[in-house]
Amino acid sequence: MDFLHVHDLLIKKPNLLIALLEMTELDTWHPDVCEFQKLKSYQTLNLANYEAIIHVTNGVLLQQVNNADICKISVNAIWSTNDVIFHNVFQQNQYEYLAIGDVEVAIFDARTVLNTLSEEPFFPDFLIDYNRRQQEEFFQFSYMLTKNIRDRVLDVMKRFSQKHPDGYLVPKRVNSLLLSKCCQATPTTIKKALLDLKQEKRIIKKEQHLFIQERLI
Repeated sequence: MDFLHVHDLLIKKPNLLIALLEMTELDTWHPDVCEFQKLKSYQTLNLANYEAIIHVTNGVLLQQVNNADICKISVNAIWSTNDVIFHNVFQQNQYEYLAIGDVEVAIFDARTVLNTLSEEPFFPDFLIDYNRRQQEEFFQFSYMLTKNIRDRVLDVMKRFSQKHPDGYLVPKRVNSLLLSKCCQATPTTIKKALLDLKQEKRIIKKEQHLFIQERLI
């Protein structure tokens, strides 16, 4: 495969890892290479010290940092369908992952996958693409935390919502506790922000569903 082909894939494919693995001879269905898991809503995926590459095939995962010293769990990334997460590959971390809604993941053995890809000329392109995606997610999440609490709430709610003619349709599972975790604010602060947003009609209720309005109405 030449570099032009790889660059074409970077543009067309939502996930370069899977596209490139399909072009190798690695048996990704072998249990020593990949494990498929289905997570129920609010089920935790804890891989501890295992070196893994997690491919989110469907759904949303929160990436959490568990700080036992202060008994606090903080969210530092929100991953969704087609995202790839390198767990304990380039550095040790204490991340665990929380399913928001039903989630499907493919968990690859990192060493097996990277050893296979490292033999291919497109390996640097893959690492660059992964690093770009990761930096974009971390920047987006960090930037969100610099905003006022109401804008934070709206940003996070949109991450979990679907675009709809009436705005963004908010799933019922998005509640003040989830928003508190993602926005790094207390549930009381979140409830106050939600009340303000409803009074401003940025969030409206229609036919038992909540919608986020793009503009004031």
